[in-house]
Amino acid sequence: DLDPVPKEQRTWSGLDITNYWLSDNFAPATWMLGSSLVALGLTARQAIPLAFVGFTCIGVVISLTGRLGATCHCTFPARSSFGTLGAYAPILVRSILALLWLVILTYQGGGLVVVMLGAIWPSFLNIKNTLPEDLGITTQGMVGFLILWLFQAPLACVPIRKLALFLKIKSVISIVAFVALFIWALVVTKGKGFLLTGTYDEALLPQGSRAWAVIQGINTCAGLYSTVSINIPDFSRFCRQPKSNWTQILSLPISGTIPIAVSILCAAAAEQNYDAVVFDPASLCALFDSRAARFFSAFSFFMATISVNVTANSVSFATDITSVMPRYLTIFRCSALAGLLCWATCPWRIVNNAPSFYNFLGAYPVFLAPVAAIMATDFFLIKKQKVDIREFYNPQGMYRYFYGFNLRALGAWLFAFAPNLPSFAHAVNAANPDVQPYTYHFSWFFSTFTAIFWYWLLNWLFPARATFIDEAVY
Repeated sequence: DLDPVPKEQRTWSGLDITNYWLSDNFAPATWMLGSSLVALGLTARQAIPLAFVGFTCIGVVISLTGRLGATCHCTFPARSSFGTLGAYAPILVRSILALLWLVILTYQGGGLVVVMLGAIWPSFLNIKNTLPEDLGITTQGMVGFLILWLFQAPLACVPIRKLALFLKIKSVISIVAFVALFIWALVVTKGKGFLLTGTYDEALLPQGSRAWAVIQGINTCAGLYSTVSINIPDFSRFCRQPKSNWTQILSLPISGTIPIAVSILCAAAAEQNYDAVVFDPASLCALFDSRAARFFSAFSFFMATISVNVTANSVSFATDITSVMPRYLTIFRCSALAGLLCWATCPWRIVNNAPSFYNFLGAYPVFLAPVAAIMATDFFLIKKQKVDIREFYNPQGMYRYFYGFNLRALGAWLFAFAPNLPSFAHAVNAANPDVQPYTYHFSWFFSTFTAIFWYWLLNWLFPARATFIDEAVY
């Protein structure tokens, strides 16, 4: 599973990469990002351009790290920068977040199934709850969770190279659904409404500054795909040609901005039509009077949830855990394990009993952004794209550095995320003092550029000459 992809299995084109982003972005996570921007006091006219800028920034980084996979065609690019053993640190950090998002989105997707079943059989919504109240989930919710899991678990075990067709089908369904929602919202609002044309509300931001709102908005969008910026080689390694990877620079920001624009417009329409501002897809779908509208809108988000969970979460977790013990584990086995953990973790208890959990997930890019920055800096600036993939699999090879650890990478990583730790702790638990909030408001940018600077400086002062080669071996 972790060997370099054979030439005959390199089947992805630039269009497949674009479909991947259409699949990931036309989904509940990106849709609900609109609520985060509105919470900063921004209107649609302000939030949409900021979203495009933020997604463009992360798109550049993802294209750079994706180049590693598209060139080397393997899943071990972090070893060349962090070392054969040091690479396990970012792998562990990434796999934890992937698993957490997997179980949470699976639980939330169950709500979409409830809407779909209620649209087909309205009596389903009146089923008596037979589960204990302190469990944190109703009978309806459990049925929805089970059905989504039954669809998702088998797909998660399909080899990555065979997911291209599924992503194409899902992309078409999502585009049609989003266009329909956009037209509905436009007809209802006629381009009017406070969320669309209102003014910036300074009371919503502690600093009371439009500049801080702009910075935080861009930072929020850029940080959304910090996980993907590390694991994109898992997909780009299947590219037929390395140049196919560069399509992400445009496909990511375009496909990411559209759902945010539609979500804010739909929230404004719901406010005018139903007197309720909702950004949660399940809640929005449940508002429609037409049973057909409720079903098909919920179905599109249902497909999107499964797609994101398979490509962005399950595959990432499975690949990471497999790389820890490749002799005993495979991506198939770890994907099956991830499916079982969706039940073992009881996500309904996590979501309902720990409100700060979402703050933890939102703050996690503090750790991930510098990892991607170090990987890209190492490949392009330090090693000049000249690596030997044979050494990725050699524990005693040139990428062993100091007993398996590249202290330059680990040091740059520490310098990048350490200043934001107090604010990270405050985000998780408000009782912790927020002694230094300023860099945290643009934590993705701060962590990224700090990691680039320190990694370049440490390599300039203490170059790892043993890893410099004249010709690349891919």
